[in-house]
Amino acid sequence: MIKVKAEKLMDAVFNKFKSAGVSNEQAGIVTDVLIYADIRGIHSHGVLRVEHYINRIKQGGINLQSEFNIETKRPSFALMDADGGFGHVASQYAMEWALETVEKQGIALIGIKNNSHAGALGYYNKMAIDQNKVSLIMVNTDPCVIPFGGKRSFFGTNPISYGFPAKKDFILGDMATSEVSLGRIFTARENNETVPMHWGVDKNGNPSSDPNEIKYVVPFGGVKGYLIMTMVEAFTGLLIGQAYCNNLVKMYGDMDKKRNLSTFILVIDPAIYNDLDTYLNTVQSFIDDIKKEPALKEGETISIPGERKEACSRNYLKEGIPLSEHVYKYIFNK
Repeated sequence: MIKVKAEKLMDAVFNKFKSAGVSNEQAGIVTDVLIYADIRGIHSHGVLRVEHYINRIKQGGINLQSEFNIETKRPSFALMDADGGFGHVASQYAMEWALETVEKQGIALIGIKNNSHAGALGYYNKMAIDQNKVSLIMVNTDPCVIPFGGKRSFFGTNPISYGFPAKKDFILGDMATSEVSLGRIFTARENNETVPMHWGVDKNGNPSSDPNEIKYVVPFGGVKGYLIMTMVEAFTGLLIGQAYCNNLVKMYGDMDKKRNLSTFILVIDPAIYNDLDTYLNTVQSFIDDIKKEPALKEGETISIPGERKEACSRNYLKEGIPLSEHVYKYIFNK
């Protein structure tokens, strides 16, 4: 692994997108989201994806001319048509609309249709946290997960994320509803790692520890994960995009087609129920009480969702972000 300082990596990635015809604004947004992920150790959603995005641009599968039109349906509700543009840009614009709207209405819900891959969802939750707002985000993705009891893919990894601000800390959970994201399998391939047998199955539906043999991943938690995965599909593809599961344009196929994913973004002003200080103090008390609970291992403390990623970011900002040799050479044209 090759360690690169965040600022140097950000400049290189930005220039890579610029050379592919991406505007300054869009290149800046996408780069920021990718570096956010890598700094927090979410390498499956970081600059590993740059090569794929640029290949997709070259083949026509990402629309660099999308206007990301937002249609207000009700004072608190809107729908964006991303028109196959960068999901990172669409999601940031949508969250900006939601944060502006929630100040006036107390709640904001915006759906995005015809969206592309948006990177680590926690980035957009953090935008809301920084303005003391609560948020919930769900996204559907193209098939790579077998349904519970099945042997071939039907669902996507269908991630869900949430954010809650507190007086000095915050809670930020961001996860795929599969046992792992498909990107984690790609990272394992890149790093020549073996993986746990319960992460995925081969083309015949048999568990495998070889990431090169894994064709599909599985729902987390068995049938319960399958239920949550279905819920995400219902709030996105069924409610917003009218395109679901095996009707979705593939990320690693259909490279010449604009994608048709759906995104659900809900933002709430917690001051609607209590004054803001009361709310923030209550969440902080909740966090503090969790951390007072005895940990299984002596000398450790129980972490809250998002805490370890923030700790990782402090380390990577100081020491540099680790990249595989292949990713490093692609980004820096070595």
